Parts: sequence; C-alpha cells; structure tokens
Amino acid sequence: MQIGTVILQERRRLQITQDTLASYCQVSKASVSKWEKGLSYPDITLLPKIASYFELTVDELLGYERQLSKEIIQHHYYEFATRFGKESFESVFIDIEEKVKVYFHDPSFLLQMSILLLNHHMLSSDSPSVLQKTSRWLQRIRQVSEDVWVLRQANSLQATVSLMQSHPETTLELLVGVIKPSIGDEILLATAHEQLGDQEEAMRVIQVMMYQNVIQLVGSSPLYLRLTASNPQIFNETIHRMNRLIELYDLRTLHPNMCLQFYFSVAQCAALSVNRELLYPYLNKYVDVCIHDLLPFSLRGDEYFNLLDDWLEQLDLGTNALRNTEIIKRSIIESMDADFFESFRQDDEMQELRQRLHFGLEGCS
Repeated sequence: MQIGTVILQERRRLQITQDTLASYCQVSKASVSKWEKGLSYPDITLLPKIASYFELTVDELLGYERQLSKEIIQHHYYEFATRFGKESFESVFIDIEEKVKVYFHDPSFLLQMSILLLNHHMLSSDSPSVLQKTSRWLQRIRQVSEDVWVLRQANSLQATVSLMQSHPETTLELLVGVIKPSIGDEILLATAHEQLGDQEEAMRVIQVMMYQNVIQLVGSSPLYLRLTASNPQIFNETIHRMNRLIELYDLRTLHPNMCLQFYFSVAQCAALSVNRELLYPYLNKYVDVCIHDLLPFSLRGDEYFNLLDDWLEQLDLGTNALRNTEIIKRSIIESMDADFFESFRQDDEMQELRQRLHFGLEGCS
C-alpha cells in the first residue's frame, strides 16, 4: 500500500498542516506524521473519512492500482511465457496464480493470463485442472467487466475451453448468433474518415479489415479440409484456392503461422487417406516455412499492408509470439510425432524431413 505517500501528497496539494488533518481525523499530529513516514497506517474505520476529505476513492487513497496498464500486462505475460521455456509448468503456474490473486479485480489481466494458460496448458501434467482454472477466470471476467470487447474475447475463449473439455453443447450456447450477417462497420468508419479528408486513416481501416479477413480465410481452411475430406472435388479445390491466396498475399512472409496450419492440415488429411503423393509435398512446405520463415516470429505488415504497424502495436499482447521460442520449436518437432504419421515413420522421405526440421530449427532464434 502507498497510503502514506498519498496522504502526504494530498495534504501538500491542499496546503494543509499535519495538525489540520489530525484535527479532522481526531487523532494526534504524531499519528499523521507516522502515516506519512510509513511507520503505521490509519485505522480502517478512518479510510472513508480521509478519502472523502481528499476527494479520492478508498482505492486511490491506498495507492491501489485497480487496473494494470497494457504495457505491464504484456510484461507479465512474456515474463511467464519465457519462464515456461526454462522451468517446470507447475512452478510457473504457482506464481501466475499468486499474481492473479492480487489482480483478480482486473478483467484485462485475467483475460491475458487465460490466453497464457491456453497457450501453455499442454505442458502441465494435469491439463484438465488448468483448463478448469482458466474457465473460472473467464467466468470472473463476465462478473467484473463492462468492456464489450473484453467480454467478447472472454466469451470466445470460454467457448474454446469448452471444446477442449469435450463440451461442444456449451460452446454452441456461448456462440449463439455468431454467424448472423456482419454490419460492416469498418466500411462505414473508413468512409467517415474519407469524408473528413483523412485519406490515410481511411486506408488504414480498410487495410486492417482486409488483413484480418485474409488471415481468417486461410485460418479456416484446416477445419474445412477435414469436413470435406470425403468430397475430393471440394477438398482439392480448397487446397488450390488456399495456395493461390498464400501466393497472392505472400503469406509465408506476412503470416507464416497461417501457412503452417494449412500445410500441416493438408498433410494430416493425406496421411489419414494414405496419399503419399499429397503428403510429402505439403510436409516439405511445412518444414520449409518452419525453418526459413517462422522464427523469430512477429506480426507485421508488408509493402501492400503498409499501414498496419500502429494497429498491430495496439494489440493487447503486441506483435510478439504468444509462446517462448524454445516451446515453439519443441511443439513443431513434436508435431511430426502425431499418431496419423505413425505408418510413415520408416519412409526415407519422412526420416529425411524429420532430420532436416530438427537441424534447421537449431539455427533459428
């Protein structure tokens, strides 16, 4: 608590003496002096009276920061993410829980700590209990937040957790109405900027919309490939169109992680259908992106999306990867051990790819 410092600052701001404040609180001047020096604290019953005198809330009087800044939340997130790459999950998780206890009132902090756990729960020896804890934090956000954007993110994450817990019915309940027609506010916003003569801001809004739509389109392809695996015409056409999008928007540079998800999904479908002619070209693409394009990971624009930087910097967790680099490498290597690749493990092509991936990642930072 910073109550002594706050009392001193506020007393000086109002240009009153210790005697004046002591008289108001019906205590001795010596008591006020001890408060300001941090040698003692006011009686709890005096806190509302002192806060009212200085026209502060009790939290402000205590010097208690009700909500952390975005920069501080980012610092905590990446500090814990880095530790996950070096320490046991359980030891880091204990410290995360302690930090959450301190800021349990702050929905933005709870949101990012929930994202942190969703990105690292697989490192735990008891992943289900970690997901349960995450679910409770997300429920807490709905109790304390009035921010529509925070609530939307919390709801989406809660739906994600429900799927991970094999509760699809809950996911459906949480996402009722999601596929209703979009209002298209971005176009209205850009048009308003254009009419006010701010051409660059209008372009920025449209770029952000286009960027997100392209990323979401390619990001949806893994699920669509699985759903259309029994329909060769649609399945092959999806692969064809996604490849053209990746090339058209140079996504290997713009967002390599989206490419990885697509390439790996094609390889998965090919493995399940025992289609070596499809499997190895896409595993090769997957390995190439992992080695040459993915690390060090950072969200960024390019020559076409040249107005994204400010928007990307404003994201809650900035532009860095949500996991520690060593954890990313480990998960990439482990991806080649997926059960659906089991029957291909002795193939020369598979062994060569695994070896190339392992040694290639060693040189990535």
